[in-house]
Amino acid sequence: MPGKRAIARTSARFLIAFGVLGVAGALGAAAVVVPWPAFGTAPAYLSVSPVPSEQVRVCPGPLLTLAEDSTQAKAASSLGRPVTVSGAWAPASTASKSAVPSGKWSSPSASLLSAVDNGKTTDGAPVKLNIPVANGASTAPLVGGSQAQSIAAEAVLGGFAVAACGEASGESWLVGGSTDVGRTTLVMLSNPTTVVATVNLDVFGESGRVTAPGSTGILVQPGAQRVVSLAGLAPNLRSPVVHVTTQGGQVVATLQQSIVRGLATGGVDLLGASVDPSLEQSIAGLRVENLPADDAGSDAGGVASDTPSVRLLAPGDTAAIVQIGVMSEDGQAAGASVEVTLQPGLATDVPLSGLAIGSYSLRVSSDQPVVASAESSATGTSGRDFAWFASSAPLTGDFAVVTSPGPSPLLSLLNQGTKDVTYTATAENGATGSVKVAAGAAGALPLVASTRYIVSGGAATVSSVGYANAGMLASFPVRPPGPLAEPIRVYAH
Repeated sequence: MPGKRAIARTSARFLIAFGVLGVAGALGAAAVVVPWPAFGTAPAYLSVSPVPSEQVRVCPGPLLTLAEDSTQAKAASSLGRPVTVSGAWAPASTASKSAVPSGKWSSPSASLLSAVDNGKTTDGAPVKLNIPVANGASTAPLVGGSQAQSIAAEAVLGGFAVAACGEASGESWLVGGSTDVGRTTLVMLSNPTTVVATVNLDVFGESGRVTAPGSTGILVQPGAQRVVSLAGLAPNLRSPVVHVTTQGGQVVATLQQSIVRGLATGGVDLLGASVDPSLEQSIAGLRVENLPADDAGSDAGGVASDTPSVRLLAPGDTAAIVQIGVMSEDGQAAGASVEVTLQPGLATDVPLSGLAIGSYSLRVSSDQPVVASAESSATGTSGRDFAWFASSAPLTGDFAVVTSPGPSPLLSLLNQGTKDVTYTATAENGATGSVKVAAGAAGALPLVASTRYIVSGGAATVSSVGYANAGMLASFPVRPPGPLAEPIRVYAH
């Protein structure tokens, strides 16, 4: 039996061994926790800003009507030729101390797209505008363009319509139109690119998404326009919203709606894309030209045909609570805001009752992403007409406005900046007009038809150009240009 001294020696050895193992474990843990020193340098790179490239815009072309022959119900024919006005403004290379921006106007080169679905091409076709960038220029020019067309009341079409010349996109939302009785809606798809565009049309209505055979895989050849009758995809819709997506090439999507009431025409309009689904939507320049008549008929969604309205859609899977605020052109709130709950996927028309004759700006706020546009009508000695007013995104800094021919053009301005600003519209001939607009308020400036302007003074502005007189009504939004290419990092090997 081992003695006490042997047991003590053995215990000491075990304690020393455990102590060594503990120190080794602690050192191992420290090696894991404490990072090893790193040696090296970040790879060298050069940031290259792409030179601004040629810009392209497309004007949708002449107003169209479907063939009266039932055997050719999907064939379209143009009625007359629109007038197109455009311009590109390049700022001066040296900064000016004057409040009026200095620069130079030029005219884009124009060519025609192939109107393959128009059976009467003698009236023209969609116009493609090419805006080159001057050699050595570091910024792209500011571009504006619009078209206008007036048609005397005929059996199938009558009214006044304007449209902005827009940029091609891979996705757009057309919030307007109707395929109800007496309403005809066409979707124009213009492809200015060099690649075939495969287009899908996703249609929503007052009862939800519509299963529409023939709405997918629509081929639009490079440099061509296709025309699709919405009634052929989704008949008897009072409140359609069309989501346009493309693969390959991109398109400029435009909606044409016309109305016939009995034997009388009720107007025609061209509508471009609204802003993509968002929690905030803004519409500048809604025109109210007539007070609703007591015996007014009913349009989409049961809204009286003379009552201005807002069309809304929450395309997601969740119901949306929406607030609609209305502001007059002098910056004052026009009555209490309207609150409405939207069911997901159901297009809804909300009436704006009680508005006096004048110009208004709308702000739509929602807890879920929505798309929006507004509609109004006019009656006068020229007959009856209506117009859609699409939502648009804020313009940052100066922007170009080119007015097409038409009665009493009015530039509507919604100041979404945090400071009061003075907007100045400078015409090509040097004439100017100014208006001061408080932060968060709206204002307006009268313009001259068929004139090119640079509008300065704002930092975040939603704007549109509207026309109205004696039963003629039309509008187009002033949209910001698409995003330019970001700087590229070039790494050395």
